[in-house]
Amino acid sequence: MHSDNHIDLEIALRKIHELAMAEGDLGYAYWYKVGRLLQRAATMQAEMDLLCKELERCRATRAKANRAVKQRQQRANKAR
Repeated sequence: MHSDNHIDLEIALRKIHELAMAEGDLGYAYWYKVGRLLQRAATMQAEMDLLCKELERCRATRAKANRAVKQRQQRANKAR
């Protein structure tokens, strides 16, 4: 499950840098923080995507194990 909200971070950060340079010291500090937040959000999204993949694998493994247990139980019940 990947994020459908992918943006080109390089372009966005370049634009934020342009805005920061155009607005002087106070504007620069603000846009710098906005850029850092955007970078952190992208990192967090990548982490969430990775965790979603891992969760899907765990669920598949668990489902497979549950099916195997159920089959063994059914065979044991038939043998009685």
